[in-house]
Amino acid sequence: MDYLRTEFQELEEGSTISESGSCDGSYHQQRPSFADEHGLMELLEGDKAYDLIYRNSKSALGDQCELLSILRNGFATVGSRAKLKSFQVFQEAVEMKHGGGGGGGSSNKARVKYGWCDVRKTELKSVLEYGFSQPRNDGSYGCGLYLSPDNALLECLKDSVAEESEDGMRFMLLCRVILGKSEIVPRGSTQSCPSSPEFDSGVDNLASPSKYIVWSTHMNTHVLPEFLVCVKTPINFNRSPKRKRSPWMAFPVLIKALSKILPSSQILIIQKHYKDQQNRRISRSELIQRVRNITGDKLLVHIIKAFGHKAQN
Repeated sequence: MDYLRTEFQELEEGSTISESGSCDGSYHQQRPSFADEHGLMELLEGDKAYDLIYRNSKSALGDQCELLSILRNGFATVGSRAKLKSFQVFQEAVEMKHGGGGGGGSSNKARVKYGWCDVRKTELKSVLEYGFSQPRNDGSYGCGLYLSPDNALLECLKDSVAEESEDGMRFMLLCRVILGKSEIVPRGSTQSCPSSPEFDSGVDNLASPSKYIVWSTHMNTHVLPEFLVCVKTPINFNRSPKRKRSPWMAFPVLIKALSKILPSSQILIIQKHYKDQQNRRISRSELIQRVRNITGDKLLVHIIKAFGHKAQN
């Protein structure tokens, strides 16, 4: 998907604010005030941003979902313009922090990428005006805002934590994201901020991330909602059968469960190993092996399976 990155880079290097006409789609004929009410501008076929986003969104969605409209943040209010300025200031700050010259382009040390996140219709206006009021995630990778890379719209829809509206609509924000220097965040982490001043964001995989993790401390300075894509999904889209995954539980939850069974001396040792892993003195695999040596596999499997059944119920 290198071509996708190259094309989106053209948007990143262009102006954030553009002029646009009004919508001619049936959805907007029914709701002519939607764009104005939310400070958005309808993009039409032939607009460079529209054509790029439409082409890549349709490629990602296939025939599973219907793409209804694409709108651009007009940054028309005082609050939204302030957020735009703030984003630009933090982009320059991250650039300088990592030794960049502030010139942008492919050498941009701030590593500004595009990422998808879902938003409820009822909160769309406040997100555009004031930002995100709370972390948006399933808790798998700590406390923050999770975004999917620009080539993963379908995956973002499937992982959506926002329910569809009464008419089956989903509202997907395509945001600029300041990644800077990313650190790997393991599944089950309870992290809520960078592990050190060296890092600016988190990813689940450095080579090919499927999740951008922007900590709650950074989500209103390092994320700028720029486009809104309205998608209509099939009924119960997120409830379709998914590939079964092995049950898992966060280490703090596991330690709490083990504390009801094991003596306090062993719990203290496990807590020490966990702290060592959080401080990067040992790897996650080493932590798991040490916990297995203390608890035994039979007890560990029993607790994790019991937790999985409880979560499903």
